[in-house]
Amino acid sequence: MSTLSGFWHGAAALSGRLDLSMARLSGQPLTSLSQAALRASGICDRHLKRLRTAPALKLAVPFITIGDEYYPAHLAAVPFAPPVLFYRGNPQRLNDPGVAIIGARRCTHRGRDMADRLARGLVQSGLTIISGMAYGIDAAAHKAHPGQAIAVLGQGLEASMSSRTAQELDRIVDAGGLVVTEFLPRFPASKYTFPQRNRIISGLALGTIVVEASLRSGSRITARHTLEQGRELMVVPGHPLDTASTGCNALIMEGAGLVRNTEDVLNQLGIDKQNLKVPRPSCSIQRGVLKALESGDNLDHIAALTGTDIPGLMVSIQSLELTGHLVRLPGDRLALRSTT
Repeated sequence: MSTLSGFWHGAAALSGRLDLSMARLSGQPLTSLSQAALRASGICDRHLKRLRTAPALKLAVPFITIGDEYYPAHLAAVPFAPPVLFYRGNPQRLNDPGVAIIGARRCTHRGRDMADRLARGLVQSGLTIISGMAYGIDAAAHKAHPGQAIAVLGQGLEASMSSRTAQELDRIVDAGGLVVTEFLPRFPASKYTFPQRNRIISGLALGTIVVEASLRSGSRITARHTLEQGRELMVVPGHPLDTASTGCNALIMEGAGLVRNTEDVLNQLGIDKQNLKVPRPSCSIQRGVLKALESGDNLDHIAALTGTDIPGLMVSIQSLELTGHLVRLPGDRLALRSTT
């Protein structure tokens, strides 16, 4: 059971108008700031009393704070960085080089296919995919390779969610990916929480790709955060008469980089594909598969050595194939890529 200081809770609640630059720079909590400093930051006396007397919160959900080892430096540098991140899954994903893929909920089949293609290509290039776990483009980006994904929620991890979202969350966590949120475990989603979480999506990424978006799409909020944070904004163009891409085309006219494939994205980011490291296996099953391949190459042999059923095994095999660790051979056989 983890304990979260009420002062961090207060900082999260007041992050929209409290200057926490002093606490961020030194990684210290609000308890280290004087009464005068807190008052000078704009906190009224009534709120000061609440901050000082707030009890510690007992939480079963793990979390990291802005001074912790796994808290990503590139997120800590953005304005109003979340002082606390609650998570499920592998926190080491937070420091992987990543790219955000976002877009419309009501997307076209072409848009979903494009998000899938970009996600697969970027994962094969050694990058992690970051998105918001919403319907449409976000979901397509995460499904491409859940083990190399970071999903950012607009609600608490224990708040009510649809069965589809809960299943996708479990799928990401089980595959070795990560789900994060700045909201307390039972904090509900609302029309205000999703725009708020968008700064985290862009803040975790080297750059953001918009696949499909209308002129009034929420993706444009993330695009604005991307530019304000000094990150690369990339956009997939659409047909001039396609209403699903009016926002994308407008962003390109405003100066966003136009991308058509993985190579365009890597060029925009200034990344040399040859120098990117292949992600290491992210869960025990994946590591077991690679170990089993040292003494055999068929599915039955691997299943027996790992103690995993075939459906579960296929998820890990797909992840290892996408990240370049192995290749499939005829006859339900597998081989390590380094030996082929």
